Amino acid sequence: MENPASEDASVASVHGPTGVVTGRGMCEEKRNDDRPAEGGTLNSGRLTAPDVGEIYLQRPNDFQPTEGVARSRQESDLPIVVRDGNTDHTASHRHAGASTAKDQAGMQRGQSTHARGRKTLDESVSRTLSALGTKAAKEPGHRFRGLARLLDRRLLGEAFRRLKRKAAPGIDGVDHAEYAENLEENLLALESRLKEGKYRARPVRRRWIAKAGSSKMRPLGIPVLEDKIVQQAVRMILEPIWENDFVDESIGYRPGRGSRAASQELGEALHDGKHRWVVEADIRGFFEHLNHDWLERMLEQRIADRGLIRIIRKWLKAGVMEELNNWSPSSEGTPQGGIISPLLGNIYLHFVQDLWIKKVVARQSKGSVLFRRYADDSIVCFERRADAEAYLRELPARLAVFGLELAEEKSALVKFNRWEGESSGKFTFLGFDFFWKASRHNPNYWRVRRVTNAKKFRNSLKAITNWVRKSRSLPLPEIIAGLKSRLRGVWNYYGVIGNSKRNDRFAWRVQRAVHKWLNRRSQRRSYTLKEFVEAWKRWEIPMPRVVEQPWPQTRQAAARTI
Repeated sequence: MENPASEDASVASVHGPTGVVTGRGMCEEKRNDDRPAEGGTLNSGRLTAPDVGEIYLQRPNDFQPTEGVARSRQESDLPIVVRDGNTDHTASHRHAGASTAKDQAGMQRGQSTHARGRKTLDESVSRTLSALGTKAAKEPGHRFRGLARLLDRRLLGEAFRRLKRKAAPGIDGVDHAEYAENLEENLLALESRLKEGKYRARPVRRRWIAKAGSSKMRPLGIPVLEDKIVQQAVRMILEPIWENDFVDESIGYRPGRGSRAASQELGEALHDGKHRWVVEADIRGFFEHLNHDWLERMLEQRIADRGLIRIIRKWLKAGVMEELNNWSPSSEGTPQGGIISPLLGNIYLHFVQDLWIKKVVARQSKGSVLFRRYADDSIVCFERRADAEAYLRELPARLAVFGLELAEEKSALVKFNRWEGESSGKFTFLGFDFFWKASRHNPNYWRVRRVTNAKKFRNSLKAITNWVRKSRSLPLPEIIAGLKSRLRGVWNYYGVIGNSKRNDRFAWRVQRAVHKWLNRRSQRRSYTLKEFVEAWKRWEIPMPRVVEQPWPQTRQAAARTI
């Protein structure tokens, strides 16, 4: 990878001349056979990136010094992250203090009574992860080494506690409760295999689930429990590093970012009517076609630890087990259902879409550009129609460079003009339909409205109806408790300003379905309509409500919490 010569220091390319790169910093290790070459051709030989196919970095490639120029502290001094969250940057102290850090780690492992305390464990892991985030924020061009060493007993134990207890097991059939019976021994054995390089990823168990509102099936990959533990631990390590690089417009699968609040913020951002054209775009089978070699090169922008990257590659190459007896290799993609998959997907699209839109599309456009992305679903809003059409033309080629394909049936150019509200269309994002609607008090005043998308409405109603039908033989208190939980989830997300009519309709449809299936619990009719309405009130079933505040109050409340 050569240092770009562009005047814009925030744009860098992964392309460069093949062969040996001079002036490599100390954080760059000697290249192994399994590492993709720095040139346009990857080690697989299948994907050759054209000259226009660049990965646009958010920050300059500082970790590669120019030949003949002294390396800076950031380029040469590599941090040793120890459990108290401190880092050592001095080269002279690095060799002298290495044994000290190891001795301290060994002493902490020997203090079994102290280390097994839940509070001490959480604080220790928290300090380490906080130190990674602080380092990543202070030194944007820094590449981290020694991260695989953090996969010790304490971090693995914290990762295990964060797993879902009732999640489906992998191909070995080991579930959360069974693994917890000998937790200490299991985690120590897992740590030993990781340290000695004997860890092997197991194939994921493929399970096909129906796509919501479609007859098509979606593949779900279920890793074995130990792979889930290591994936959770690696995610905890990588997340604070990459959170400093991700753009604010990326809102999917990120800590502290809610979809409902993001939908309200998007509506307010569009309220001024400046952006009159919206491009909806969806990637066909994104998680199934994610290119492993490109992903590895993207990870290397921040990670210089070959041991950690090899662990990630083992998950990608582990393969899939169909019906527990038919194994098939994995040449591309990352399994949906893997704990690490959402983060890897965000890293991939951070380079493929986010930085390309901010660094290239926005600069080439003559008008203003605004975009939001949730996983592989994105909307890009333009001030000028010509800019929107140009983006829609260039997007398929951009995705093709990275082995992806645009789902044309789910992508469209939508007119979204506040001053021509009646002739404007609507677009769907985050489960809501966005459109212009005149105010009830002033017909000349138009606002962006959000209502539950019709497809999401039908799918949610169908899911609750099917659950009531299958659960009607359960004791009535269990049915009521399950119904309350599901309706609370619906109201907590779709209870937005302007969506009351659709929520009331949803509640009425659910009430009808419950009345129908409760009356089929036996040969006799359980409730008349009047009796059921009285029972519905007595059961205290949650009713639709608006859970969000108007935008100025929301902004003030957020400021008070900072």
